[in-house]
Amino acid sequence: MIYSQSESMISYEMKMANGEGVSRDFFENLIEINTFYDNGWYLFNQLEYSVPPLLGQNSNNIDDIFNIFYAQYSGDRYDLTVGNLYLLQGMGLSLHTFQNQDIDFDNSVNGIDINYQLNDKIDIFSSIGYANVKSRINPADIAPSISIKNNLGVIGTKLFYDNFELHYLTMAYNQLYDTSDLISLMNLSNDLGSYLNGLSDYILNENPNYEMNNLEHNIGLGFVIGGVDLYLEKSLVYYNKLLSERTDGYKDYMSIYFNLLGCDILYEYKDYSTTMLYNIFSNPPVVFREPSSALIGRNLHTIDFSSEYGHQIEINRIFDNDLSFVASYAFALHHKNGYDDVGIFDLDIYEDLSLLKDLSPYEQYFIEFSNWTKNGKLYYRVGYDYYYESTYEKTIEAKTIPMQYAYKFKDGNSLTVYAEAQNKYEELVDKEYDFIYLSPSYNHFGDWSLTFFADIEKGGENVYAMDYTVNFKNSDSQLSLFFGSQKGGLICANGSCIQQPDFEDGLKITLRTNF
Repeated sequence: MIYSQSESMISYEMKMANGEGVSRDFFENLIEINTFYDNGWYLFNQLEYSVPPLLGQNSNNIDDIFNIFYAQYSGDRYDLTVGNLYLLQGMGLSLHTFQNQDIDFDNSVNGIDINYQLNDKIDIFSSIGYANVKSRINPADIAPSISIKNNLGVIGTKLFYDNFELHYLTMAYNQLYDTSDLISLMNLSNDLGSYLNGLSDYILNENPNYEMNNLEHNIGLGFVIGGVDLYLEKSLVYYNKLLSERTDGYKDYMSIYFNLLGCDILYEYKDYSTTMLYNIFSNPPVVFREPSSALIGRNLHTIDFSSEYGHQIEINRIFDNDLSFVASYAFALHHKNGYDDVGIFDLDIYEDLSLLKDLSPYEQYFIEFSNWTKNGKLYYRVGYDYYYESTYEKTIEAKTIPMQYAYKFKDGNSLTVYAEAQNKYEELVDKEYDFIYLSPSYNHFGDWSLTFFADIEKGGENVYAMDYTVNFKNSDSQLSLFFGSQKGGLICANGSCIQQPDFEDGLKITLRTNF
């Protein structure tokens, strides 16, 4: 790399906020450096200086400032990565590591990964490294509540042949739980938490640490036949019940895609059963639609990757007049110790979900239509979302109507109005809520935009805010100024969620630029 030519791209993001009351002030700075060398090397650095951050702990020490570093080299027959490894094998039933700043999560492995191409049909791959993965038991925690040390080794192969693809891997990893980890895990609301609560006297009095070795075998198969795309994946998991004997579990996933009468149809099935294991590297498909809207997003399903089974179907169609139609339905139950599993293909169980409360039922369906008018001036999007979920902590039913309208003026500027109306019932407090969310926005030729926010609760607290965003096209920069208040809520990525705190009567500034 010393004697080769290089090209670097640098991006910088600054976020700061100062508010009143329960607001959490923060000052975050994130720099990402991408460097490309003409000899095949690529370097990535992510630096962070946040004092304080919105979520997590201060990153003002040298060790904390260096968030991510990895180097990649692509040869004729192999790809090599050294540093933070972000890996996805198959659909992630055994191995999926990723970083997401919004939820303050990173389960990457520090180590070496290599993929070697034996020929045009067979690859072999291997990864080795260590990780101290920090996470939260309670999404409302500002800082991580658990930190588990891991040493990991993976070896596997991939086979490609026409419309057929197969992969197999073996993954072995050593885990170390200290006493504080075990105490935090007691707060889980699943079978693992109940089991550890039964050992609370021993854990609190003896302060044990616990080390165990886990082994996973993962196989995935995908092929296309006659326009039908089918994928199957299975993981067999061998691990220790914490502070106890050896046990095993499994994870199954299936997806099938096809087109029928002009409709693109995707069906997914999941069955994740490692009820006594706190998963670190497994982030498989969530098998439900993760919404990004304001009100629907406040009632998100937080998946339990260790003890959940269910399915989803999604249908998409674009009609001859360019009308776009989307519909989805998702359903899930939990494996629970002491309760028999209920078959999700038994149609009778869907008639009254309250009868399934011991299995934490989740149901959500969504339908949406969208299109442009013939003159291309007006865009509309209207939908309906139904959500029901019952767990130890909550039983919620919510019905939401999201709407969006956009109008393009003659000279290219535009006006967009986004609105949501929601009726929500919380059974545990026997209370019904009505919410309205309104967000009109004006965009001036892409140079700047002005957005107004109104978050209204009938008989409750109303919050208002305004955002002014300027795009500096000559310098590839963007500046956003937010004035007012904002209600908190869950933010999720791949099923992992965190509670975003409320913000009251203040100013937020966001600056993004590229060099």
